Amino acid sequence: MLFRNLRSNPAAFTLVEVVLAIGIIAFAFVGLLALMPVGLTNFRHAIDISVGSQIIQRLVDEAQQTDYTTLVSTPVARRYFDDQGNEVTDIGTSIYTVEVSVIAPTTLPNTSTPATESLATVTLKIANNPGHNNAPFDSTTKTPYSTYTALIARNQ
Repeated sequence: MLFRNLRSNPAAFTLVEVVLAIGIIAFAFVGLLALMPVGLTNFRHAIDISVGSQIIQRLVDEAQQTDYTTLVSTPVARRYFDDQGNEVTDIGTSIYTVEVSVIAPTTLPNTSTPATESLATVTLKIANNPGHNNAPFDSTTKTPYSTYTALIARNQ
Protein backbone atom coordinates (compact mmCIF):
# COMPACT_ATOMS: atom_id res chain seq x y z
CA MET A 1 0.00 0.00 0.00
CA LEU A 2 2.91 2.33 0.62
CA PHE A 3 4.08 1.96 -3.00
CA ARG A 4 0.63 2.63 -4.40
CA ASN A 5 0.49 6.05 -2.72
CA LEU A 6 3.89 7.08 -4.11
CA ARG A 7 2.95 6.22 -7.69
CA SER A 8 -0.25 8.15 -7.61
CA ASN A 9 1.41 11.44 -6.60
CA PRO A 10 0.86 13.70 -9.71
CA ALA A 11 3.31 16.43 -8.54
CA ALA A 12 6.44 14.30 -9.00
CA PHE A 13 8.50 13.66 -12.15
CA THR A 14 9.64 10.23 -13.17
CA LEU A 15 13.24 9.45 -13.97
CA VAL A 16 12.36 8.98 -17.65
CA GLU A 17 10.82 12.46 -17.84
CA VAL A 18 13.87 14.06 -16.22
CA VAL A 19 16.28 12.25 -18.58
CA LEU A 20 14.21 13.28 -21.63
CA ALA A 21 14.14 16.91 -20.50
CA ILE A 22 17.92 16.94 -19.96
CA GLY A 23 18.42 15.35 -23.40
CA ILE A 24 16.29 17.98 -25.13
CA ILE A 25 18.11 20.82 -23.35
CA ALA A 26 21.51 19.29 -24.19
CA PHE A 27 20.52 18.98 -27.85
CA ALA A 28 19.50 22.66 -27.92
CA PHE A 29 22.76 23.74 -26.25
CA VAL A 30 24.84 21.79 -28.77
CA GLY A 31 23.16 23.74 -31.57
CA LEU A 32 23.76 27.04 -29.82
CA LEU A 33 27.40 26.23 -29.08
CA ALA A 34 27.95 25.35 -32.73
CA LEU A 35 26.92 28.89 -33.67
CA MET A 36 29.37 30.55 -31.24
CA PRO A 37 32.49 30.48 -33.50
CA VAL A 38 30.56 31.97 -36.43
CA GLY A 39 29.14 34.70 -34.21
CA LEU A 40 32.55 35.53 -32.74
CA THR A 41 34.13 35.69 -36.20
CA ASN A 42 31.42 38.06 -37.41
CA PHE A 43 31.82 40.15 -34.26
CA ARG A 44 35.60 40.45 -34.79
CA HIS A 45 35.06 41.40 -38.43
CA ALA A 46 32.53 44.10 -37.45
CA ILE A 47 34.98 45.52 -34.88
CA ASP A 48 37.74 45.62 -37.52
CA ILE A 49 35.50 47.48 -39.96
CA SER A 50 34.40 49.96 -37.29
CA VAL A 51 37.88 50.72 -35.96
CA GLY A 52 39.33 50.83 -39.49
CA SER A 53 36.68 53.34 -40.56
CA GLN A 54 37.47 55.54 -37.56
CA ILE A 55 41.19 55.45 -38.39
CA ILE A 56 40.59 56.30 -42.06
CA GLN A 57 38.23 59.15 -41.16
CA ARG A 58 40.81 60.58 -38.74
CA LEU A 59 43.57 60.44 -41.37
CA VAL A 60 41.39 62.04 -44.07
CA ASP A 61 40.47 64.82 -41.61
CA GLU A 62 44.19 65.32 -40.90
CA ALA A 63 44.93 65.55 -44.62
CA GLN A 64 42.17 68.11 -45.13
CA GLN A 65 43.52 70.26 -42.30
CA THR A 66 47.15 70.04 -43.42
CA ASP A 67 48.61 72.85 -45.51
CA TYR A 68 48.40 71.82 -49.17
CA THR A 69 52.10 72.33 -49.94
CA THR A 70 53.06 70.29 -46.89
CA LEU A 71 50.59 67.59 -47.86
CA VAL A 72 51.83 67.15 -51.43
CA SER A 73 55.47 67.11 -50.33
CA THR A 74 54.85 64.33 -47.79
CA PRO A 75 56.42 61.03 -48.84
CA VAL A 76 54.67 57.69 -48.50
CA ALA A 77 54.29 57.05 -44.78
CA ARG A 78 53.39 54.06 -42.67
CA ARG A 79 51.46 54.63 -39.47
CA TYR A 80 50.51 52.15 -36.79
CA PHE A 81 47.40 51.92 -34.60
CA ASP A 82 46.30 49.78 -31.68
CA ASP A 83 43.05 47.83 -31.29
CA GLN A 84 41.21 50.97 -30.11
CA GLY A 85 42.30 53.06 -33.12
CA ASN A 86 44.89 55.09 -31.19
CA GLU A 87 48.14 55.81 -32.99
CA VAL A 88 51.20 54.08 -31.56
CA THR A 89 54.87 54.47 -32.39
CA ASP A 90 55.92 50.95 -31.42
CA ILE A 91 55.11 48.45 -34.16
CA GLY A 92 55.10 45.70 -31.52
CA THR A 93 51.90 47.05 -29.93
CA SER A 94 50.11 47.82 -33.18
CA ILE A 95 47.18 45.95 -34.68
CA TYR A 96 46.47 48.08 -37.75
CA THR A 97 49.00 49.26 -40.33
CA VAL A 98 48.10 52.20 -42.58
CA GLU A 99 50.05 53.34 -45.62
CA VAL A 100 49.39 56.95 -46.64
CA SER A 101 50.44 58.21 -50.07
CA VAL A 102 49.71 61.50 -51.84
CA ILE A 103 49.64 61.99 -55.61
CA ALA A 104 49.66 65.54 -56.92
CA PRO A 105 48.78 67.00 -59.35
CA THR A 106 45.73 64.93 -60.17
CA THR A 107 42.74 65.11 -62.50
CA LEU A 108 39.12 65.06 -61.52
CA PRO A 109 37.57 61.63 -61.92
CA ASN A 110 35.63 60.94 -65.14
CA THR A 111 36.91 64.06 -66.90
CA SER A 112 39.37 64.63 -69.68
CA THR A 113 40.68 67.91 -68.27
CA PRO A 114 44.41 68.02 -67.62
CA ALA A 115 45.81 67.56 -64.14
CA THR A 116 45.45 70.58 -61.92
CA GLU A 117 48.06 71.79 -59.46
CA SER A 118 45.42 72.49 -56.83
CA LEU A 119 44.11 68.94 -56.45
CA ALA A 120 45.76 65.97 -54.75
CA THR A 121 44.71 62.36 -54.31
CA VAL A 122 45.33 60.85 -50.88
CA THR A 123 45.38 57.06 -50.94
CA LEU A 124 45.05 55.16 -47.65
CA LYS A 125 45.65 51.42 -47.38
CA ILE A 126 44.70 49.79 -44.08
CA ALA A 127 45.45 46.23 -42.99
CA ASN A 128 44.62 44.35 -39.84
CA ASN A 129 48.19 43.29 -39.17
CA PRO A 130 48.52 41.80 -35.67
CA GLY A 131 51.40 39.59 -36.87
CA HIS A 132 53.46 42.74 -37.62
CA ASN A 133 54.18 41.72 -41.21
CA ASN A 134 56.80 44.07 -42.67
CA ALA A 135 55.07 44.23 -46.07
CA PRO A 136 51.32 43.83 -45.48
CA PHE A 137 50.45 45.62 -48.75
CA ASP A 138 52.67 43.45 -50.94
CA SER A 139 50.64 41.08 -53.13
CA THR A 140 52.86 38.13 -52.22
CA THR A 141 52.05 38.29 -48.50
CA LYS A 142 48.30 37.74 -49.01
CA THR A 143 47.43 40.00 -46.09
CA PRO A 144 43.91 41.37 -46.71
CA TYR A 145 43.69 45.14 -46.78
CA SER A 146 41.31 47.88 -47.85
CA THR A 147 42.11 50.91 -50.00
CA TYR A 148 40.44 54.31 -49.65
CA THR A 149 41.02 57.48 -51.64
CA ALA A 150 40.15 61.09 -50.99
CA LEU A 151 40.56 64.17 -53.17
CA ILE A 152 42.02 67.16 -51.33
CA ALA A 153 41.85 70.61 -52.92
CA ARG A 154 44.07 73.59 -52.23
CA ASN A 155 42.19 76.10 -50.13
CA GLN A 156 43.28 79.57 -51.16
